[in-house]
Amino acid sequence: MQIHEIFKETMDRHHIQGKQLAAIAGIGKDHLSQFRNGKKWISPEVFMSLLEGMEKLAPGSRRYFCELLAQEPLSEEENNGRQLVEMLEKASDEEIEEILLGIGREWKKRLYNPSISNKYNTDIDNAIAV
Repeated sequence: MQIHEIFKETMDRHHIQGKQLAAIAGIGKDHLSQFRNGKKWISPEVFMSLLEGMEKLAPGSRRYFCELLAQEPLSEEENNGRQLVEMLEKASDEEIEEILLGIGREWKKRLYNPSISNKYNTDIDNAIAV
């Protein structure tokens, strides 16, 4: 992918409107459009203004751009979180129910650690609600 394609992909993914970004960066919307379409290049100063403007409009967009440019995630932990969100978005209602029950069990284990207190029921694997 070329830089202008990565830039366009980032704008599209984060729903950044060219008109707003051009205004924040202090350039004309036609100038931005020509860059996005690979017809004209921009100066390093304008490029930095565009990246900063994207970040103002959609926090995390600059990082996403850099990850695409590097062709790898900048942080494995963040990539895992993103994958988890994508999996949840695709999950069926039954799968979401299982996930929520699992989260509830894990949360309950952490809150009511038997080594801290004996007054809580330790049979939490059979718990229905949190």
